[in-house]
Amino acid sequence: MLWNRLRRGRGVLRVLSLAFMFGVGAGALTANGAEIVDQRGHHATLKAPAQRMVFLPMPGPAMYVAVDGSAQHIVGMNPSSKIAAREGALTKFFPVLDTVSTDIVRGDGFAPNVESILALHPDAVFQWTNPGSGVFAPLENAGLTVFGIRNGGQDDLLEATLLMGQVAGASARAQAIVDKQKQRAKEIADALKGLPDGERPRVLYLHRFSDSLGVNGAGAYSDFLIRLAGGEDVAHSLPGVSQAVTFEQVLAWNPQVILLGNFDKTMPQDIYNDPRWQDVAAVKAHRVYRVPLGGYRWDPPSEESALAWTWLALLLHPDRIKYDLRKDVRDWYRFLYNRTVTDADLDRILFVKQNGTSTDYARLTTP
Repeated sequence: MLWNRLRRGRGVLRVLSLAFMFGVGAGALTANGAEIVDQRGHHATLKAPAQRMVFLPMPGPAMYVAVDGSAQHIVGMNPSSKIAAREGALTKFFPVLDTVSTDIVRGDGFAPNVESILALHPDAVFQWTNPGSGVFAPLENAGLTVFGIRNGGQDDLLEATLLMGQVAGASARAQAIVDKQKQRAKEIADALKGLPDGERPRVLYLHRFSDSLGVNGAGAYSDFLIRLAGGEDVAHSLPGVSQAVTFEQVLAWNPQVILLGNFDKTMPQDIYNDPRWQDVAAVKAHRVYRVPLGGYRWDPPSEESALAWTWLALLLHPDRIKYDLRKDVRDWYRFLYNRTVTDADLDRILFVKQNGTSTDYARLTTP
């Protein structure tokens, strides 16, 4: 099994058995409807597929659109979700999302604005499990049906997809998305099988640059992404996510490739133009890349994660990975959203203009 091989080889991912993975969220029909178990083990019953959904987790709306086949059932979303939808492709494909309420959180976190959520009359609300029970009690005390999803690794994403499939009444569709992601992960792992450690480029993922340098460590999704795509995550020795580091630490790591995340505005040219970075191997080689942004950001887990793996593996190992990236994005978008992607859409999703001067990027993005 792929995740077991990755864990044995590189310590990437906590592994769940298939029985557990596909058991989570399994609904049992009752006299009152379908009983659904969320990712915190909480049971809730829906009498019919949800028609009005609120999502506090940022990737939730894009994931649900892919599962549900429509954006019509989303009535509330995190403000950060709308930013990603507008900056990426989602509001072009589903214009109704541009009108969805974002007044569902208090401040910049995930504390729910219960009054605003109640005014939307949702059938169900999705919330992160990670902040703890405090973000659930206000919602459930108000009589809302709440489903928790985990912000974690690829196994958590697949479980959340299946859970959304049950809430939407689209379990077969959710299973198809899960199967297609697993197949792509296997294809990439097979193509990179036997890759010597010495041939894994040293990769630094910066989720924050503008105000301070922020990286993710072991167990973060960026760590999994880099390792699956055949890189060595230079921050792997650090624990968890959102770790502040000094520039001196970056110099010590001396990464050969730098990835810039989509929760910050920094672009490759900003680093190329910064005198402090001129001695870093990735800058010398012009191998700094902004991570793409499509239906959702490609750096955290989402329904488009397989495209992120493919994009990075193509950059790191073009001799082993042979996908036509532009065709691949078109194919996946037809599958995920039933939408046709234009060349202009692809250029925007892949940050062709911003990444255009970086090494080998034209090979990935030439029509």
